[in-house]
Amino acid sequence: MLALPFAAIGLIIALAWRGHAHVEPTRTKAAHQRELDLECLAENIYYEARGEPLDGQYAIAEVTLNRLRSPYFPKTICGVVHDTRWDPSRRRFVAHFSWTDDNLGDPWGPKWKQAMRVATTVYDDAYMPLVPDALYYHAVNVHPRWASQRHAVAKIGNHIFYR
Repeated sequence: MLALPFAAIGLIIALAWRGHAHVEPTRTKAAHQRELDLECLAENIYYEARGEPLDGQYAIAEVTLNRLRSPYFPKTICGVVHDTRWDPSRRRFVAHFSWTDDNLGDPWGPKWKQAMRVATTVYDDAYMPLVPDALYYHAVNVHPRWASQRHAVAKIGNHIFYR
């Protein structure tokens, strides 16, 4: 009879240990989505603006998130970054952000770390917006047809930003 309480406690400990051993840490869906969002946003900053001043990197990130909020673009950051449109002159789909059409390899080094910091800051809305409502930009050395139909709001580094 005395052994019964000890056996019960031993069984409880064994079951608790057994259950504990099978529990694996899991990320929440929101944490996983945040990780994907930051990766895509940082890639866009890195490939579009890694040689730009810091304000230019913030502006690129801001345009990406402005597109996310617009009804005319996909509803995820990765969707915005990898969005395509039909180009009748080339008779194929082309990317809004040209780097996504190229095989550029993985981002790395200090400029990648900087892009991740900028992405996190903009994602967390912890900065002062530079190009509110801007949905488009292009490098100063190109002259896309659509630019004459948009309102320029800023020139930062080597990019012109438009509403």
